[in-house]
Amino acid sequence: MRSRLLDAALTVLQRDGAAALTVRNITDEAGCSTTGIYTHFGGKNGLVEAILLDGFQSFDEALAPAYEADDLLAAGRAYRRWALANPTHYLVMFGRAVPDFVPSEAALVRAYESFDSLVRVVARRGVADPEAGAYHLYATVHGYVMLELVDMGPVDPARLDELYDAGIALVMDGLSATGPG
Repeated sequence: MRSRLLDAALTVLQRDGAAALTVRNITDEAGCSTTGIYTHFGGKNGLVEAILLDGFQSFDEALAPAYEADDLLAAGRAYRRWALANPTHYLVMFGRAVPDFVPSEAALVRAYESFDSLVRVVARRGVADPEAGAYHLYATVHGYVMLELVDMGPVDPARLDELYDAGIALVMDGLSATGPG
């Protein structure tokens, strides 16, 4: 039932938008009573938080091999692949897709743990301020991905791979050249 409700919420959110993300619409999509959401998640906010937490788990699993190899370009590519394959999760995690959702302190800690994985890789590269360096890299890949997700890229879509890799390389070169991040 938990999975069915999460899938239903993602479907409603992707198909109909945040305004339609109501307990009634989610349970109608899942084919169950509203009691299911309260039983499994404590309410709509808890269900959206579960989407966020499940998203970070899947996201971290997708990036882990590149992080383990200390390969920031591969991590950036994995980030983009995951985001494009999971746009609704991504927008809940990073885009405030549900404006009235307020993540708990535990969810914010979990999100930072995900970011901290990148900080550790950047630190192993010898950057003096690894948190700032990771932030620059994260902001760059996030910007590229968001532009692509909302079809706002100002360039020919055939060039997106090339531009994405070039953006990551520019940040990495900057981190190498300046050291402090």
